[in-house]
Amino acid sequence: VAVSLFDVKDPTKPALLSKVPLGDNYSWSEVNSDEKALTVLPDAGLILVPYQGYTTNGYASQVQLIDLGATSLTARGVIEHRLQPRRATLHGDRVLSISGRELITVDATDRDHPTVTADTALSWPVDRLFVQGDFLLEIANGNSWNSDDPTLRVTLANQVDQELGAFNLGKFPVLGATLKSGRLYVAQGQVDTGIIYILDANGEQVAVPDTNAPNLFLSIFDVSQLPKITQLGATSAIVPQLGWSPNLQPVWPRPEILVWSGGGGWPIWWGWGGGGISPLARVASDVASTSFARPWFWGGSGGRLLAFDVSNANAPQFKSNLDLGTNGWWSFSSTFATDGLAFLSHQTSEFIEGVLPPGQLPPTPTVVVDKETGQVVTNQQPFGTWVQRYYLDVVDYTDAANPTQRKPVNIPGTLQGISVGGALLYTSGYHWDPVTFSTDNTEWLDASAYDGVSASLVDSHSLSPSWPHPVLVDGKNIFVGHPAETDKEKNLLEVWTLSDTGKFVPMANPPLALPSAAQNLAVFGDLLAVQNGNDLQLFNKTAPSTLVFLGEGGPQGCLGYTLGNADGAVDRGLWLPLGDYGVARVNVPPTTSLPPARSP
Repeated sequence: VAVSLFDVKDPTKPALLSKVPLGDNYSWSEVNSDEKALTVLPDAGLILVPYQGYTTNGYASQVQLIDLGATSLTARGVIEHRLQPRRATLHGDRVLSISGRELITVDATDRDHPTVTADTALSWPVDRLFVQGDFLLEIANGNSWNSDDPTLRVTLANQVDQELGAFNLGKFPVLGATLKSGRLYVAQGQVDTGIIYILDANGEQVAVPDTNAPNLFLSIFDVSQLPKITQLGATSAIVPQLGWSPNLQPVWPRPEILVWSGGGGWPIWWGWGGGGISPLARVASDVASTSFARPWFWGGSGGRLLAFDVSNANAPQFKSNLDLGTNGWWSFSSTFATDGLAFLSHQTSEFIEGVLPPGQLPPTPTVVVDKETGQVVTNQQPFGTWVQRYYLDVVDYTDAANPTQRKPVNIPGTLQGISVGGALLYTSGYHWDPVTFSTDNTEWLDASAYDGVSASLVDSHSLSPSWPHPVLVDGKNIFVGHPAETDKEKNLLEVWTLSDTGKFVPMANPPLALPSAAQNLAVFGDLLAVQNGNDLQLFNKTAPSTLVFLGEGGPQGCLGYTLGNADGAVDRGLWLPLGDYGVARVNVPPTTSLPPARSP
């Protein structure tokens, strides 16, 4: 970003008089796309420019003060913001600077050293939330560069910006949270950057000290008497690294056993010092020297199961850590729990030796003559085909301290849900020809019977060839998004179930019409939320065959949210966490006499 001053007295020969670049390495500004973000005050001889960028001191969001002279521009001081600044102007002898989170008042008498005189909070970050009676529990994860400490706040559900109380959760970011029976369970942990070896200036490995400090924490809060929050108990554990950007999903295989499922990826950084370059990180191996560093990402996310016994909320106990990702598996599904068991799936690749698709010939054998004996030796190089497979993982938590992992079972695709106590599995994936190892790129919804030892296909239903086509399993009902495949068709929401005869049958016939293609689906009790972009449609799913349309809405502007971290109810609507921009609410009319949802 740069601010330039031109002499345009002669329009045919504009001349650059002065230029002020902003940011040391890379920067950007809303001014580049919206001139209203630029403030030029000729009478005060001042220009105010909001921008973000990387500086020698790290990432910065700030407003640059620039003196505007008759023929020159001069950079002066900056006003620091925690979030992207949007506008700034003069009011009397003060500069007012605003972002989505705060309004800052600045004494800029000394423009080289502007001094903040007041900082008014306009919002606080909310990354996940829970509705509890007339109140809202708002959690700030505290794991982004511009975040405050992890915080638990209480607000009124109808006045989400009125803070009634706050609880500082410490320095470790929130990785997961769940609300059950008036108790809030919060998991926090050390976010890792992966397996790193540090080198000194000579390229020698420097040992990384092992502090042997706890890196996983569980806190339990009594939230049954809001706005009062009481911490009942907490515990910590030392577990292998949780990975990069971990996200933990709560599941309850038993009423007293809480399992956090998920984990983060594993970036490995390497580089080799050259010419006295400062210490870099690299994998431990001998390779040729070079003068640059680059990242290499290895592994996937998920596959970690962390079990806690919470039968005594005042003294929860960490029981076990089971990491399925150490087997070289990847793309773990969400986890589902029932009757003491946890269900999830993974992907892996297998090499089928000696098998090739039709038309492909094996490599030509090599002929080698032994120089001493003259013996001719013919070597056939190994040949075959790599195939990608999906497997079901089932973990028994009868003994939470020593969970039993069943032998993985081959299934048709990624696990999307279970029903009938885990006897029925619902997956989505491509069907591959066992002879040609090819697919027509049609994705299928498959139902399989699982008897604890193996899985058998029951029925299949082809999903739309167009994207997106989200699948949500809710007990015996399966909600499927079906996007319009031509401009003459409608975007649909389908509801399917598996009949007693083992066939997929539609519950809602005809399916429901949507204003645009469904991108994501989520259930909150009897409330079904359908997300398309930033917009949402809400339905009462009590009778899946006749969904009742409740209302629609969403946050204004380009504000993103994670639907799975929202909460709501059919008679109250849906609350959405907007990260740095607080909370948005999608209301429903205060009546139950609403018409059924639209049909095409």
